[in-house]
Amino acid sequence: MRARVNTRRGRGSHEVKYLPLIWSGIWRWRGRAVLMLLQIVSAFTLFGLLQGSDSGIKQAIASTHRDRLYITSRVAVGDLLPIGMLQRIRSMPGIRAVTPRAVFIGTYVRPDQHVPVIAADVEPFFRVENELRVSPLGAVQTLKRTRTGAIIGSGLVRRYGWKIGDRFALKSPVAKRDGSRDWVFDVVGVYGGPESSFGAPPPTAVVVNFDYVNEARAANADRADMFIATVRSAREAGAVSLAIDNAFANSDHETHTQSEGDLMETQLQKTVDLGFIVHSIVGAVFFALLVATGALMMQSLRERIPELAVLKTVGFSDRRIFALILAESITLCLLGAAIGLAVGAALLPEARTLVGVARMPAIVVAAGMGCALLLAVVAGAVPALHGSRLQVVDALAVR
Repeated sequence: MRARVNTRRGRGSHEVKYLPLIWSGIWRWRGRAVLMLLQIVSAFTLFGLLQGSDSGIKQAIASTHRDRLYITSRVAVGDLLPIGMLQRIRSMPGIRAVTPRAVFIGTYVRPDQHVPVIAADVEPFFRVENELRVSPLGAVQTLKRTRTGAIIGSGLVRRYGWKIGDRFALKSPVAKRDGSRDWVFDVVGVYGGPESSFGAPPPTAVVVNFDYVNEARAANADRADMFIATVRSAREAGAVSLAIDNAFANSDHETHTQSEGDLMETQLQKTVDLGFIVHSIVGAVFFALLVATGALMMQSLRERIPELAVLKTVGFSDRRIFALILAESITLCLLGAAIGLAVGAALLPEARTLVGVARMPAIVVAAGMGCALLLAVVAGAVPALHGSRLQVVDALAVR
């Protein structure tokens, strides 16, 4: 047993002693090595950013609430729906809670300080938006009893220092029946929750009573931007969505009902097919990188033919020469990929508001290192094969 252990240790140390030889082979021409390293780093930085964004968006879609439905007009998103539809939607099988929603933007003190105002039936609203945490306990019931009440986002507390009991006024393009454009609200609670959640209100919004806004505004009375509902189970979302749309088919206000995940995916597809763009760009970059790396490796091999002949003369086998050249390619590609992915991981949080993630998914790092290994093997295999087949006499004649 001891002899076997010592043999393994000897083999390990025997292999480690070739690392300086591999490293010196990489840096034989520093300018070329730096050029190769920079192009690999650039390619994998781009890979990390694009694949990280794509994976982040897919994770965001997967984390959406499939049991949450958005009911909008089939004509257009901006086409308002009559509030009379609420009772019919509420009575449908599978519906747990439903609320109308009307949104407008107000400004606080200065025109550049925008505050979104979300008018809803507050009790079902916070049942639908169940990821929100409201404080203090009982604030939702207080809001329901307080006509001009408001539950504000935690971001407004940090930004303006508002607290429970404060009264604030917002100026809005939405006119009131009395001709004023000033909307006054009383803070009765604060909500907080995941900022990256697709359907959740932003932390800088204000949730107020729908009835108050509906009765006070001069236009669009008894109209809602959309209805938001939850179903008993995500498995029922498709059937309930179809039932809602069928119920209002051929009416003056046909509906288009989607789950939160479907709505997010539809909006992204309307903007851009990110998956196709990512795969196309990454494929083109890697093909160019493969050609460039392979060409530089072949050029390096031609310049080192006499050195390889000397190694063969002192006893290096064809297999060992092949392994040394391939190891140089693998070391350089893995080093460049690691640096590039690290740069991409550092830059990816800048796109947090777009992709919903603050760090690069582990699967992207693993895929990147796998691609780097494949690139190294494919780009280095041909030069390594040529180097291993060199004849000592012919190689020394080149010198």
